[in-house]
Amino acid sequence: MSMRRMDRVSKRRRPLLQRLPPRSSSISDPNHILIDISEDIISNDSRSVQYAPAGSICETLNLYQTEPSYNGNKSWTREPAAGIVEPVRAPESGQYALLIRNIKCSSGHGRLEVDSIVVQSEHLKGVLARVMDGYPGITMSLERVEFSKPFQPFVHRWELFSEARDDESGAQAKAHIDLLYGVLATELSDIITNKQNLVLNGMITFDMLWTIFEPGQIVLSTVNDCKRAFRLETCWVDSDYEIQAVYIDYNGYEIGYRKYTLYIPAFEGTKPIMSLPMIPFMFHNDKDILRESLILRGKLWYQYEGHHHKHYQGLALTSYGGQEIRYKINSRVIIDTEAYLAFHSDKFSISLIDISDSPSDEDFLIATPVLRGYSLKDRKWLELCIDGVSDIVWKSRPFKSLVLPDGEAKDLKDLVLALATSQSKKSDVSDDLLQGNGRNVIMLLHGPPGVGKTLTAECVAEVMHVPLYVQNAGALGTTAAQIKESLSFVLRMVPKWGAVLLLEEADILTQKHNPSDPQKKALSHVFLPLLEYFEGIIFLASNRVEIMDPALESHIDVAIHYPELDSASRRHIWIRLLGKSDRKAFSGSELFDLEEYKLNGREIRNVLKAARVLARYQETKLGYEHVSKVLKLRYSERDEY
Repeated sequence: MSMRRMDRVSKRRRPLLQRLPPRSSSISDPNHILIDISEDIISNDSRSVQYAPAGSICETLNLYQTEPSYNGNKSWTREPAAGIVEPVRAPESGQYALLIRNIKCSSGHGRLEVDSIVVQSEHLKGVLARVMDGYPGITMSLERVEFSKPFQPFVHRWELFSEARDDESGAQAKAHIDLLYGVLATELSDIITNKQNLVLNGMITFDMLWTIFEPGQIVLSTVNDCKRAFRLETCWVDSDYEIQAVYIDYNGYEIGYRKYTLYIPAFEGTKPIMSLPMIPFMFHNDKDILRESLILRGKLWYQYEGHHHKHYQGLALTSYGGQEIRYKINSRVIIDTEAYLAFHSDKFSISLIDISDSPSDEDFLIATPVLRGYSLKDRKWLELCIDGVSDIVWKSRPFKSLVLPDGEAKDLKDLVLALATSQSKKSDVSDDLLQGNGRNVIMLLHGPPGVGKTLTAECVAEVMHVPLYVQNAGALGTTAAQIKESLSFVLRMVPKWGAVLLLEEADILTQKHNPSDPQKKALSHVFLPLLEYFEGIIFLASNRVEIMDPALESHIDVAIHYPELDSASRRHIWIRLLGKSDRKAFSGSELFDLEEYKLNGREIRNVLKAARVLARYQETKLGYEHVSKVLKLRYSERDEY
């Protein structure tokens, strides 16, 4: 560029520079604001400028991109926009309370707009430290604190900032606050007014969602029919509004933060705030009552470390092939996150936090309501909601349900309970009995299906007030290696829980050796050593005791045979399963007809289940006609009853 051309540029710049305050000015003057002008001064000069022919000057001219417009078009300027160059640190700029950084408007028409504000005033930093207390990412003790457009912290804390301005009594500090307030009020007036109007009416628009979701605040959502609180971390917009939050969870060993992401789909116009899938906690109508309730729930959740035997009724979840599967269950459960994650593939990571002996109310508030464990009736590992957990109501006389021939019932009950309770209490009798490598009681229950084998194990567990873990041998796996792994897990968990183990179809694992079938021999060699070192009470149930390996006999403490049900036993089962209310609808002759059907206990239960469904469908009370119809349809092909 020629010296004459540079001189013209210098003369044109001088009037602008004269508008800047002199170096000796005090920074307490609220009108002293440094404005970095990025506009092209030359292009705004009204006088004509003589330019060399296009491309004739052998020099470079650096151009700088402004922010893209809303449709992605780019515009350019000769001066670098704020954020592209190193910040000015000259002594003159450092003496001002605020630095206002301007860039060309994205429309590209030459207008300027505020890009960011740098706070340097100690008065302001002191006030803002109180206003922005707890706001993530803001450290007011820094020498220079920068806030970028759209100034989210001030939108979220505008009421607090306004109150701090009104409460300030010092003249100098008040002047500095007014200085910042004036700049922000101009920039944010439309946003603040729009937000206040929407919130006053309980509504929000998609483009204003960011104004009500403040980082670090507590938010509320309903997940799987369960109200849950989270602490919001970050939000951003793609096609949807994405919210990333955290909550407190337990991985079986440690308590820590776990991430949770939720999406609010884009929508047109206004939408009720309360209809959003996640809302700021402060907007809930009964926030104080709900907060207290969730804190109490969190305190209860903290007590479920380790393992616990409880009753559960409600929604339960599991996953298969990446798909969530829901169940409605009503069962006794073992709550044990460590065992759940050892068996289940749904492992997760948490960020460790230092939870003191007295966690804060916010720790309790954002604690997950999810417990993980095993449903004893459904035989599934599931996620449970703590709201559905309750204490177990134990049956006072469980053996009353067990039907055995006269003279055998009492003897059986006495023997089984003597063995079970002695092992449980580790009495002298138990010590004499439990000689060998394992401290266990092994009972073999054999006989046809539906005659009381399972019920016997249930009664023992009920009397002892311990869980009954039922495992079908056929579900352990298809190879010796699979069976060993699955069975080893079961035999570790059962003693840990203090449970009674019922192994159904035990003959699968202990069949007589057959030279033509080495797999059966391999299973026996896997099972017997594991059985020997098992500690606890185990019932082996079998319908085919005659095929079992004789080597098992030395491991059995007691073997009990269950005969086929006679007519008197069947009548007793019909009466018990009908219950007092339904029993009144059946005459003595009708009960006599029913007992003549040669059914086992399980079959009688299934018949009554179908009959009750039929009665509900017909909107009538259960009667003999419903049971009779089911029996005729189900057993019409039998030659004899």
